[in-house]
Amino acid sequence: MPAALPRWDASQVTDSDEDVIIAHNWDELRRFMWDYVGIVRTNKRLQRAQHRVRLLLDEIDEFYSNYKVSRDLIELRNLAQVAELMIRSAMERKESRGLHYTLDYPQMLPEARDTILVPTTYAG
Repeated sequence: MPAALPRWDASQVTDSDEDVIIAHNWDELRRFMWDYVGIVRTNKRLQRAQHRVRLLLDEIDEFYSNYKVSRDLIELRNLAQVAELMIRSAMERKESRGLHYTLDYPQMLPEARDTILVPTTYAG
Protein backbone atom coordinates (compact mmCIF):
# COMPACT_ATOMS: atom_id res chain seq x y z
CA MET A 1 0.00 0.00 0.00
CA PRO A 2 1.29 3.47 -0.80
CA ALA A 3 1.89 5.74 2.14
CA ALA A 4 -0.87 8.21 2.95
CA LEU A 5 -0.41 11.58 1.30
CA PRO A 6 -0.10 14.59 3.57
CA ARG A 7 -3.03 17.00 3.63
CA TRP A 8 -2.76 19.98 1.30
CA ASP A 9 -1.24 23.02 3.05
CA ALA A 10 -2.52 26.14 1.31
CA SER A 11 -0.61 28.47 3.65
CA GLN A 12 2.51 28.20 1.49
CA VAL A 13 0.88 29.31 -1.77
CA THR A 14 -0.84 32.46 -2.99
CA ASP A 15 -3.53 33.31 -5.51
CA SER A 16 -2.03 33.82 -8.93
CA ASP A 17 -2.50 37.12 -10.66
CA GLU A 18 -0.76 35.57 -13.66
CA ASP A 19 -3.58 33.58 -15.26
CA VAL A 20 -2.34 34.96 -18.58
CA ILE A 21 0.71 32.67 -18.20
CA ILE A 22 -1.50 29.58 -18.10
CA ALA A 23 -3.44 30.75 -21.16
CA HIS A 24 -0.19 31.53 -23.01
CA ASN A 25 1.32 28.13 -22.13
CA TRP A 26 -1.84 26.36 -23.25
CA ASP A 27 -1.65 28.17 -26.61
CA GLU A 28 2.09 27.47 -26.92
CA LEU A 29 1.53 23.75 -26.27
CA ARG A 30 -1.22 23.58 -28.87
CA ARG A 31 0.93 25.38 -31.45
CA PHE A 32 4.14 23.39 -31.04
CA MET A 33 2.27 20.09 -30.99
CA TRP A 34 0.58 21.04 -34.28
CA ASP A 35 3.81 22.31 -35.83
CA TYR A 36 6.22 19.60 -34.62
CA VAL A 37 4.13 16.50 -33.84
CA GLY A 38 1.44 16.84 -36.49
CA ILE A 39 0.69 14.55 -39.39
CA VAL A 40 4.09 15.02 -41.07
CA ARG A 41 6.97 14.54 -38.63
CA THR A 42 10.75 14.58 -38.56
CA ASN A 43 13.22 13.59 -35.89
CA LYS A 44 14.30 17.24 -35.61
CA ARG A 45 10.74 18.45 -35.06
CA LEU A 46 10.10 15.75 -32.45
CA GLN A 47 13.31 16.71 -30.62
CA ARG A 48 12.23 20.36 -30.61
CA ALA A 49 8.81 19.41 -29.29
CA GLN A 50 10.39 17.25 -26.58
CA HIS A 51 12.64 20.12 -25.48
CA ARG A 52 9.74 22.57 -25.38
CA VAL A 53 7.40 20.25 -23.51
CA ARG A 54 10.09 19.62 -20.88
CA LEU A 55 10.53 23.37 -20.39
CA LEU A 56 6.77 23.74 -20.13
CA LEU A 57 6.47 20.91 -17.59
CA ASP A 58 9.20 22.54 -15.48
CA GLU A 59 7.33 25.84 -15.59
CA ILE A 60 4.09 24.12 -14.63
CA ASP A 61 5.79 22.40 -11.68
CA GLU A 62 7.10 25.77 -10.49
CA PHE A 63 3.61 27.24 -10.81
CA TYR A 64 2.19 24.34 -8.76
CA SER A 65 4.71 25.05 -6.00
CA ASN A 66 3.92 28.73 -5.65
CA TYR A 67 0.26 29.32 -6.46
CA LYS A 68 -3.11 27.89 -5.60
CA VAL A 69 -4.10 25.13 -7.98
CA SER A 70 -6.83 26.00 -10.45
CA ARG A 71 -8.81 23.91 -12.90
CA ASP A 72 -6.99 25.57 -15.80
CA LEU A 73 -3.60 24.74 -14.29
CA ILE A 74 -4.59 21.10 -13.76
CA GLU A 75 -5.83 20.86 -17.35
CA LEU A 76 -2.61 22.43 -18.64
CA ARG A 77 -0.55 19.95 -16.62
CA ASN A 78 -2.57 17.02 -17.93
CA LEU A 79 -2.32 18.23 -21.54
CA ALA A 80 1.45 18.71 -21.22
CA GLN A 81 1.90 15.23 -19.74
CA VAL A 82 -0.13 13.66 -22.56
CA ALA A 83 1.86 15.70 -25.09
CA GLU A 84 5.11 14.40 -23.59
CA LEU A 85 3.87 10.81 -23.90
CA MET A 86 2.76 11.39 -27.51
CA ILE A 87 6.17 12.81 -28.39
CA ARG A 88 8.03 9.91 -26.76
CA SER A 89 5.81 7.40 -28.53
CA ALA A 90 6.31 9.16 -31.88
CA MET A 91 10.08 9.11 -31.36
CA GLU A 92 9.95 5.34 -30.82
CA ARG A 93 8.20 4.72 -34.16
CA LYS A 94 10.76 4.26 -36.94
CA GLU A 95 8.30 4.05 -39.85
CA SER A 96 5.44 5.83 -41.53
CA ARG A 97 2.14 4.13 -40.80
CA GLY A 98 -1.47 5.16 -40.87
CA LEU A 99 -2.12 8.85 -40.65
CA HIS A 100 1.37 9.85 -39.50
CA TYR A 101 4.13 10.26 -42.05
CA THR A 102 7.73 10.53 -40.89
CA LEU A 103 10.10 12.11 -43.39
CA ASP A 104 13.05 10.36 -41.72
CA TYR A 105 11.34 6.94 -42.05
CA PRO A 106 9.11 7.12 -45.14
CA GLN A 107 8.66 3.35 -45.49
CA MET A 108 6.20 1.19 -43.60
CA LEU A 109 7.68 -1.81 -41.81
CA PRO A 110 6.42 -5.22 -43.01
CA GLU A 111 4.70 -5.79 -39.68
CA ALA A 112 3.21 -3.23 -37.28
CA ARG A 113 4.96 -2.89 -33.93
CA ASP A 114 3.42 -1.55 -30.75
CA THR A 115 4.73 1.81 -29.59
CA ILE A 116 3.15 1.53 -26.18
CA LEU A 117 5.34 3.10 -23.53
CA VAL A 118 5.81 0.93 -20.46
CA PRO A 119 7.41 2.24 -17.25
CA THR A 120 10.84 0.73 -16.64
CA THR A 121 9.67 -0.35 -13.16
CA TYR A 122 6.74 -2.29 -14.62
CA ALA A 123 6.67 -5.80 -13.16
CA GLY A 124 3.79 -7.19 -15.23
